[in-house]
Amino acid sequence: MKTLNYILFTLLVASFTSVAHGQVEDPVDYQTVPITNQAGTQIYTEDSKDVVGSPLIKDSFKNGRILFDSNKASEIMPLNFDAYRNQVLFIKDDQIRVLNTNNVRGFVFEKPADFASSDKVQEVFTLQLRNEEFGFREPTPVQVLYNQKTGLKLLALHRSNLMKGNNKDPFTGKVTDRYISDTEYFLQTRDGKITELRRLRDKDIMNVLGKKYKKELKSFIKKNDLDGKSQKDLVKLLAYYDTNIAQSS
Repeated sequence: MKTLNYILFTLLVASFTSVAHGQVEDPVDYQTVPITNQAGTQIYTEDSKDVVGSPLIKDSFKNGRILFDSNKASEIMPLNFDAYRNQVLFIKDDQIRVLNTNNVRGFVFEKPADFASSDKVQEVFTLQLRNEEFGFREPTPVQVLYNQKTGLKLLALHRSNLMKGNNKDPFTGKVTDRYISDTEYFLQTRDGKITELRRLRDKDIMNVLGKKYKKELKSFIKKNDLDGKSQKDLVKLLAYYDTNIAQSS
């Protein structure tokens, strides 16, 4: 397992908000509480025999915190998410445990060492979405890339499916199963409507926001030299729409 980096917890996670550069944010001072045995008595097991790929969204466990309904947070601990079994995982006493998500509002990964130079926003997940358009049968972590409490949200849903092998390997005689993982992106507009994006691109976002705003949004993109594929720049675009277009329309 790779060395885990401990970084200051300063994101405004109470509202599961990703903030664009240049905006002022006040860090939430969470009271740190321990994970109790009741929250992780089930030991996680993964039989990787004759299986290619992984259902985990991280190649290795990364430092993060569990966020509770009480607005308290756990201590920093190694976290991961099994997108196939829909299980939030954490390491305690050298064992991988499955989190009991009762009274849990979400979790957040610490910023990686290369965060400043990366085009990714800090990874914040909520368990509070229950929209039937996602096909949820139970509480499922949804990554929140943007949310400023206006109703406009940029969301990501991590999925993993196990594809059963049909043919035997001619040399070993074994049948190999494969995990196929994917990330789906959604934009929730201020009226609460959720639309799946074809790709996480500025053009796809502008198509959902409406044709009448395209000219102004394109001008903002050009003026600020935004990258249409960068999560951080897409957050800037949505923040501009929220504060300069939607409020005046």
